[in-house]
Amino acid sequence: MTINSVERLKGLVEGCVGQKVKFKIKKGKSRSQISEGVIADTYPSVFTVNVDSKGLKRIVSFNYIDILTNYVEFFICDDEETRIV
Repeated sequence: MTINSVERLKGLVEGCVGQKVKFKIKKGKSRSQISEGVIADTYPSVFTVNVDSKGLKRIVSFNYIDILTNYVEFFICDDEETRIV
């Protein structure tokens, strides 16, 4: 993992601001949680996702490192569900 890969990933996420995404958070062993939201904003170390599930609105933040270490997987909600890597 290098600074270039984090910068490249940050550029990919910045290009997806405003798009609907699905994300899968690994909770340990074989457990995971899948949610949907909209990428709201990007910052130097983190980015935020607006999630509206079951009538509750919340903002979830992730580090770019979370994606690089496969702690969380992001998929753009398009025809092919393209994975953000």
